[in-house]
Amino acid sequence: MNRWFLLLSLAVIATVAGIYAYLGGFTTAEVELLTTKEPIFLAGRYFQGRADSKDFGPLFRQAHQLQESGQLRGDLGNVYYNDPEAAGDTVKAFVGLIVADTTSQTLPTGYRYSTFSGGQRVVRARVQASYMVAPDKLYSGIKHFAEQEKIKLGKVYVERFPAQGPVEVLALVK
Repeated sequence: MNRWFLLLSLAVIATVAGIYAYLGGFTTAEVELLTTKEPIFLAGRYFQGRADSKDFGPLFRQAHQLQESGQLRGDLGNVYYNDPEAAGDTVKAFVGLIVADTTSQTLPTGYRYSTFSGGQRVVRARVQASYMVAPDKLYSGIKHFAEQEKIKLGKVYVERFPAQGPVEVLALVK
């Protein structure tokens, strides 16, 4: 009986580890300091309130539905205007899609544009991983890099979750 329990436990652990590896859980983020060349345009909605609010989660789902339906073309993305980890229960964010420009698409009702200006110094972290495991790797990579390089970070973070390619976070440098 104990041997079967041990074999079953090992099989479950191996399966969970395999899924975690498939999602990119064992990859490390590539982190660098750079200056953005062009502005980043977002189409979405602004949110300020509690992270566990019933209104916050649907913003992400709505953006994903607009992308899937083809009503808006772009990568899922958001801008946090405060540190998502340090903010505790209050979030200030613009949630939607990162789009190529502000003229080629008609925005859905309730959506507006926001711009992250080009020419800004940022710490960029990238990782080839699922959006389910990437944020922890990206934010910890950025904070570790900033500590090592003695860089002070601002409170603005841009997240980008493309359908193909690496997930990335840009952290504004003070």
